[in-house]
Amino acid sequence: MKVALISFFFLCGGLTLSAQNRLDAPEMEQTLSPEEFSDVVKSVWDIVKKGVDEYQDATLTRSEFETAAEFDTRLQRRHDELTANIQTFAETKKIAQRVFATLMPVKLIKYNADIQTYSVSTDTRILVPPSAPGIVTTCTQNTYVSLVETNTKGYKFAHLVLNMKPEYTWHVDKETAKAAKFNEHNVAFKVWFRLDLSQVIIGNQARFTIVPIKIALINKGDNITYWTDDIIK
Repeated sequence: MKVALISFFFLCGGLTLSAQNRLDAPEMEQTLSPEEFSDVVKSVWDIVKKGVDEYQDATLTRSEFETAAEFDTRLQRRHDELTANIQTFAETKKIAQRVFATLMPVKLIKYNADIQTYSVSTDTRILVPPSAPGIVTTCTQNTYVSLVETNTKGYKFAHLVLNMKPEYTWHVDKETAKAAKFNEHNVAFKVWFRLDLSQVIIGNQARFTIVPIKIALINKGDNITYWTDDIIK
């Protein structure tokens, strides 16, 4: 492949319409469905992956008239330009300032009135692009959220999941617990994320980092927050 860099036209034009709207929205914090957040993550990941693929293609195309020193200089220049292009994209879309929250509906399993605890779980898994040749998908290490990669029938998948182990223990008084059970269809974990492109290119490999920053257990119908905690300070 002759072109080793992503043009800025591709950076701004290669997004799906819905994801592009999310990245162009004036609001710096948006609440999305898991599917909408997945779409945003993939659109940004695709941009990084495309650039790294083209850079790696360039590393295989040393001309017979090109010295080793000239080849190394050309690759370094393209590496620097790729990094600058991604930084320009991140700054234009205000990636570092944007926060995406998503709701993960819960199951209120069983209340223990003696010790006032509710067992809570969620089946929601947020699909994200898995690591691939030239790019590593990571989630910042934390207590609540993990990135889990699986291989099913030869296909690789990655999901963001909550660390329930297997259930979350919610300490709550009986009256609040009863009210929550009555409105169980409105109860959800709400998790806030950022996408980190600050250290995206290291050598000839990219690192795409998803950063969970806050979690809460909420009742979206009554606009009640039962519990909240900062994940990444």
